[in-house]
Amino acid sequence: MPVISIVVPVYRVEDYLELCIRSLLVQTFRDIEIILVDDGSPDQCGALCDRLATEDPRIVVIHQENKGLSGARNTGLDASRGEYICFVDSDDLVQPTYCEELLEALQGSACDFSVCASHRFEDGSAPCLHKSADPVHIVSNRNFLEMQFDRRSEFGVWNKLMPKKILEEFRFKERKWNEDVIFSADLAKHLHNGVACISSELYLYRQRGSGIMGKQSQKCSTDRIFAGEYLLEAVRESYPDLLPKALAYAVGYPWMFIDPIYVHRSFADNREFLDSIQTHLKRYLAEYEAAKIFPELQLRRMKLFAKSRFLYGFNAYARLFRVYLYHLIGKDAYQDGHGI
Repeated sequence: MPVISIVVPVYRVEDYLELCIRSLLVQTFRDIEIILVDDGSPDQCGALCDRLATEDPRIVVIHQENKGLSGARNTGLDASRGEYICFVDSDDLVQPTYCEELLEALQGSACDFSVCASHRFEDGSAPCLHKSADPVHIVSNRNFLEMQFDRRSEFGVWNKLMPKKILEEFRFKERKWNEDVIFSADLAKHLHNGVACISSELYLYRQRGSGIMGKQSQKCSTDRIFAGEYLLEAVRESYPDLLPKALAYAVGYPWMFIDPIYVHRSFADNREFLDSIQTHLKRYLAEYEAAKIFPELQLRRMKLFAKSRFLYGFNAYARLFRVYLYHLIGKDAYQDGHGI
């Protein structure tokens, strides 16, 4: 029986998959199994998985109809035989000591799980690796959650090692985006024995895509709001002192999409998303005001959006016109916060 099972969901990553798997095959800790879950990928990933499996008996391949990232992770979890579980995304890389250091940190403590730092690198560039000499440090589950809010660690499942037994209480929520945030909320709600943190950047996260609303017709998922509210209620139940930070997270990121939707007029693609944010604001606006976590100008805009998306549109286009006007006269429309 392997000590560690590494679950790798596979979907449309034929340009990256082999590099990812090669980084797992050279792990200094060798008592592992690598479970490749081909989630109905329409490219050549399935065949590539099968070819790689012929090279090393530690690779297990599962082919299934598409169930989404969470469904693929659940399939891999169900098939795993290891005492410990970790998850690696199939377009990412890990350093050779990834498994070894995570396992040593976890076994050397009484913590719920171990986590390493991650390094984000742009697709097409070489990662600039950082090796820390800092020892493993232990933090409470509450403090680890705060680290994620403060972006000192990642909302993600992919840089962690945990005993398989702790995952018997919950599974990944299938057909949901932002599943890593939901999973982090479940960890915060169910676990209380601390987290062993490694400062070295052992997980290399490949950033693909062109950022927020890179395509004018981009559709925003309502799951962004669902995940934020799921996390919010988990914090309310387990760590109420972190509620202001949870409130800021719940709407702070989705709110960044509102003006681009108006500017690009992609309303048809994003009607449900706009409905979801408006409903969220109507429900939580009093808490946002009481917590005083947003600048007054932003809070006024949120109130306007909660009241009327039509009136908010007038405000958005007035700000857009102001940007063009100020540009013509050589002034900075964003200096006083009234840009778009």
